[in-house]
Amino acid sequence: MARPTVIYNCQALFVGPAPKSGYNFLSYIGGDPTDDYSSLVQKINKLNPIDRVQSVSYSINTPHTDIVQINQRGLVDRPYIDYPSVDLSFDYLLCGTKNESRLGFNVNYPLFNFPFSGESFYENNQNVSLLSGFFEKDENKKLKYPWQDFPLNQYRDCRNIYAVVNPDKGDINRSYFKENFVDPDIYQSIDPAATGYNVIGFGNCYLNSYNTQGSVGGFASASVSYTAYNINFDMSGSGFQAPGIETQSGKISPEKSVIIPRILSSEGYAALTHGDITISTDSFSGLGVDFDSLHIQGYEISIDLNREPLNNLGYKFPVKTLPTSTIYANLSLEGFVDSGNSGSLVDLISINSGYNFTIKVDPKQACPKSLAAPINAGTIPINQEDEALRYTFIGAKLNDFSYNSSIGDNKVFSASFNVEVDPDNLTEGFFISGVYGMEKVEDFILLEGTASGNNQNGFYLQQETNDLLVTNLLPAY
Repeated sequence: MARPTVIYNCQALFVGPAPKSGYNFLSYIGGDPTDDYSSLVQKINKLNPIDRVQSVSYSINTPHTDIVQINQRGLVDRPYIDYPSVDLSFDYLLCGTKNESRLGFNVNYPLFNFPFSGESFYENNQNVSLLSGFFEKDENKKLKYPWQDFPLNQYRDCRNIYAVVNPDKGDINRSYFKENFVDPDIYQSIDPAATGYNVIGFGNCYLNSYNTQGSVGGFASASVSYTAYNINFDMSGSGFQAPGIETQSGKISPEKSVIIPRILSSEGYAALTHGDITISTDSFSGLGVDFDSLHIQGYEISIDLNREPLNNLGYKFPVKTLPTSTIYANLSLEGFVDSGNSGSLVDLISINSGYNFTIKVDPKQACPKSLAAPINAGTIPINQEDEALRYTFIGAKLNDFSYNSSIGDNKVFSASFNVEVDPDNLTEGFFISGVYGMEKVEDFILLEGTASGNNQNGFYLQQETNDLLVTNLLPAY
């Protein structure tokens, strides 16, 4: 009997490349991305899942324009002058920096794959702008690291996003099998049930906003919204056409095949609660409140990219949908007042200080450190005893503040701050760092590579407790 409804367990969300070079496969031994998905046992599928998704919604906009004329009551026609678009949004629980990096943000995270033992990807959290990849104009500009040979694009903006539905009653496949090192298979790069999936593909997706919040009594979560310029509906999740379009012709980009990969069982945090969140500042006080004595009840962070479509004669769709030059990260705080403090609004205005805030999401019980020595990877075990997430505001300005008192309730203080996120200025702004996360992988072609110096390549097995964990030297993006 056919399923009467579609429920949450049979759905999943994936994100993949969409620029002109948006081929979905990479060879283990390097080289340019490719559309060739033969011999998947030797290739990496560049589609990645968004974890802990709570809801997905989308709406399709078809802007008709009425044409009328003198001497005729009725319409001559209702053509499309403006391009159709799709509004896409989804929410997820925070579980590290993995989702943010897959959406295109430049985040900092510790490296635990051999030969690293917790060193940060960037020297410090303020070494890279969160939005630098959204302002990169060259979609094909490669970024290479001395310890791997895979070409990666600096461009991080445009994405294809896939909502996958299992028409059967079961979950979207999420599993792990112990590796036997004898029978290589393709199932890291393809879900064996993908041929039976239905897929809704959103093409040429541009991020409009990012919001994250945490409050007493709830999980820390995030929500994002996109504008897409195409939507495809496919009855199979294997070898179907990617939904990205060529903006000039308005036609689907040719020869961009997609295969839905298996969702791999993941290590790390199931969810992050209000008890894991601490908020600190190095400077804010006065105006009748002492920050150290506040009982913070919640925070909210929001970024609006203020997109502006770049239209051009001869193009059916925008050439690009660019962020505006001034983008702000906004921070709102709310808490109960414990005691008073001195201060003056006149003094605050005259000083016009920039404030630094740190929101740290650090579970009290970190992922356990392995006691077993890694296999074929020296002596460095997996270690995830780092903060799950850290949000950092440098030089934020106070926008407004308010107090509220009523009979039977605590006195409540609320304030909002913002800071410009400028890719060319790293002395102030908003930055994200934290644990990227680990995934249990069934199989790789094992390439020993070089284990010393700057010529690090190949793939390595590491052991965590009683299970095998395969990591590689590819960066997170």
